[in-house]
Amino acid sequence: MKQTIRKILAALVLAVSVLGLTACGSAASADQQMEYDQAQLQSVTDYLITLWQSMPEEGLRQYAQMDKEDIQMMLDAYGLPFTADAFSTAFAGYAGSVEELGAYVSTDGYEEPEVKGDEVTFAANLTYEKRTARLSLVFNKRGVVESVTLDPKYSTGEILKKAGMNTILGMGTVFIVLIFISLVIYCFNFIPGNRAPKQEEKPAPKPRPAKKAAPRHPAHGHGDGNLVDDGELVAAITAAICAYSGTSAEGFVVRSIRRAEPSRWKKD
Repeated sequence: MKQTIRKILAALVLAVSVLGLTACGSAASADQQMEYDQAQLQSVTDYLITLWQSMPEEGLRQYAQMDKEDIQMMLDAYGLPFTADAFSTAFAGYAGSVEELGAYVSTDGYEEPEVKGDEVTFAANLTYEKRTARLSLVFNKRGVVESVTLDPKYSTGEILKKAGMNTILGMGTVFIVLIFISLVIYCFNFIPGNRAPKQEEKPAPKPRPAKKAAPRHPAHGHGDGNLVDDGELVAAITAAICAYSGTSAEGFVVRSIRRAEPSRWKKD
């Protein structure tokens, strides 16, 4: 029984010790949270807004296109709490949004700073002639601005209009490229050497005309005394005469064949 009580007490002491260590760790992490001066953050934000308004568009573009080394030298000379990348990005972003924003009107308020690790984000809501915008600056633990973002706010109609224009431009570009590719492929047919030789179509054989049957001639000549056109008939009659008379075919020439009168055949 005593051993069981001792085990329970030991477990309770261990649990209390663990809770104490956890509380100490939470306190230590709370003590290590980044400290900032909100007045300083607001002052840097207002300085950037005033600097934007005091410069013409050409000056904004010059600052956006300056070399990083020159920007860093200027920041060090004037003691401005910006990195070279953040300063250049800030002026490039504002220069690209001037036409959409219009002239500066007022600063409507500041948002509560957000701390994430070793960085704190401070944002201001601005009103311009054409629309409102949100300016956010990210400071590191030394109070130096590492990034600047200016987000113009658009209405639902403007967002849909931009989305439609982007869709039309994207699809139009795709169709134009496809049409161009099809035209290029079609032009290959006119390049010598690229056209496949076409097989010449052989004309269909013409049907042969049917042979005319040889005219049948009677076994006698015409009444006008002309020779019959049938050579076989002439040769047969010539051979018959030669056989009957006992002479040779070279001794005479058949010039005409005439029809004999029936009365003579009967008398003979």
